[in-house]
Amino acid sequence: MTITRRRAQSLLAGFGAMTVSSGPVRAQDWPAGPVTMVCPYPAGGPNDLLARLLAKALTEAIGAPFLVENRVGAAGNIAAGLVAKARPDGQTLLFTSTGPTANNKFLYPSLSFDPVKDFSSIVLIAKSPVLFTARADAPFSTIAEWIAYAKQNPGKLTIGTAGYGTVAHIASEFFQVSAGISMINVPFPGSTPIISALLGGQIDLASDLIPAHVPLLKDHRYKAIAITGSRHSLALPDLPTVAESGLPTFEATAWSALMAPAGAPAAAIARINSAVNGWLAGAEGKAQLGNLEMSGEGGTPADLDAFIAAEIAKWGPIIQSAGIKAQP
Repeated sequence: MTITRRRAQSLLAGFGAMTVSSGPVRAQDWPAGPVTMVCPYPAGGPNDLLARLLAKALTEAIGAPFLVENRVGAAGNIAAGLVAKARPDGQTLLFTSTGPTANNKFLYPSLSFDPVKDFSSIVLIAKSPVLFTARADAPFSTIAEWIAYAKQNPGKLTIGTAGYGTVAHIASEFFQVSAGISMINVPFPGSTPIISALLGGQIDLASDLIPAHVPLLKDHRYKAIAITGSRHSLALPDLPTVAESGLPTFEATAWSALMAPAGAPAAAIARINSAVNGWLAGAEGKAQLGNLEMSGEGGTPADLDAFIAAEIAKWGPIIQSAGIKAQP
């Protein structure tokens, strides 16, 4: 076959383009098509809703589709394992939380991924406090009354949470350690059965995220005792924090973050980080987070690294001392 001069130049140009693309990804080279955000949570829950709001905002800011893919199971380990093994090209991201990237290393005997080494941090997105509630006829209405009653009736109170090892479960264990009390944990598969058990009087208390409880609390179907964050709830502004109620150092929050497989392009991470921070600072983002009872966080990838390290240092000893495992 005869190769003309023009054909030779075309082949050389193509080889040059391949050589460039095999190196570090430049800002203008990414994204190369739709970006998948793998979400460990079921569709319709607060975290899934946040992931979809974020995907929409990133689609608009970056100009390529960001698609949410729900991969539920093993407290987020399935989703995290999938992303950890994905090609580190910035096209697959992990929408994660406390479990897969901090607490699960203490809850599971082994993981298919290393929560520190297998991911590159992008940005801390939001925090959400846990809500402590009690059945309508509970003989206490405040943190102080709750603690006093629990000390008079050790091991008799039951508290419902959304499963072993969840933030709400660990927050309830942290509260018991902090208050010097002992209760019986009752795991449920989500907010709806927790609410049914509270309404039916099958449990005395519950530790759960806020959104699903707001309508029933406003209707006085059961009692709101306190929230575990450092800020008041927008929907329940008169509800005190645990810290305000006699345990000044107490704080426990669920959080969400965006991460990529280790080695993802710095240019892609920088663009996503900038877009997320812009959404968090904007009026629309703040309003959307407020509707979910979440507070926007933001910051740099290094900030997220430091935050996760602090979470591991805080919760690891609590999980280990309480003997919390993935299975009851």
